[in-house]
Amino acid sequence: MSPGQLAAAAAFSCILAALFIVTSRDDHTGTSVARPAGRTSAVLRRTWAAVGDPGLTARARRRTTLAWVVVGAAVWGVSGWPVAGVATAAAGLWLPWLLGSRRIVRERIEKLEALESWCRRMADTLAGGGAIGLAQAVTMFDGGNPMTRADDAIASAVSALARHLREADSSDDHGAALRRFADDVDDRAGDTVAAALLLALHQQSSGVATVLRQLADGVARDVRARRDIEAARAESRQSIRLLLVIQAGLLALLAIVPTFAAPYSTPVGQVVMAMLLAGTATLLVWMRRLSLGTPAPRFFGDRPEQVGRP
Repeated sequence: MSPGQLAAAAAFSCILAALFIVTSRDDHTGTSVARPAGRTSAVLRRTWAAVGDPGLTARARRRTTLAWVVVGAAVWGVSGWPVAGVATAAAGLWLPWLLGSRRIVRERIEKLEALESWCRRMADTLAGGGAIGLAQAVTMFDGGNPMTRADDAIASAVSALARHLREADSSDDHGAALRRFADDVDDRAGDTVAAALLLALHQQSSGVATVLRQLADGVARDVRARRDIEAARAESRQSIRLLLVIQAGLLALLAIVPTFAAPYSTPVGQVVMAMLLAGTATLLVWMRRLSLGTPAPRFFGDRPEQVGRP
């Protein structure tokens, strides 16, 4: 490897390392430091949040970033292709996010299933006489008793709602608590349940158990529809993964066979490679958006960035 290639690889490593340090500065508690609001900073935060597995801690995310920067620099140095080095690092950092739509959809469905189960259990509690009223039925699911704990997908949201209702002094406090609950669920079905609970708390009418069962039936129909859609999208996701494997194999073949690789060693060849890889990345982003679908607009909650979004 020539001195120029070594210098280019070192520059590439420094640039990416500086980028991840700027976007991942943490305070001593491990939480993200507040940054001034702005379009550029928001894009950087979303880009940093999409690195690797979403369950990673900030420290693990930094280690993953450094590892892929080193791998990208090594690919650049060995092949002499700067575009290949950048593409390798970018693929290692953001492919899990690009191909992670299935996990997001599964988590949404699990949340709705938990919401359906919670509505049915509250209806049974009211019908069986285990609670005097709806507010007491909700507060029974505060998480203190494992027998009355909501499913894990919404356990924290239900526990917070139960705690807020127990401390509420007026109907306005009930509304604020239910809006926070709707924001925690972050789905139109959750808005429907929260709005119905608020009406039931205000009117204190009979037949709340019946309403809760009807709500649970509606959520169950929504879950079935989403599962059918997800099953139809599974084949498309598999096709995309197969195409990525084929493209990665072709790039490896280009690097191994000098005859095929020669045109890409020129500046024009690197521009062509960058355009092809950029097209692949654009296709993956587009497929991710199609896989996630467009969520139904919300109508109930306190967060303006969530309520009413398309």
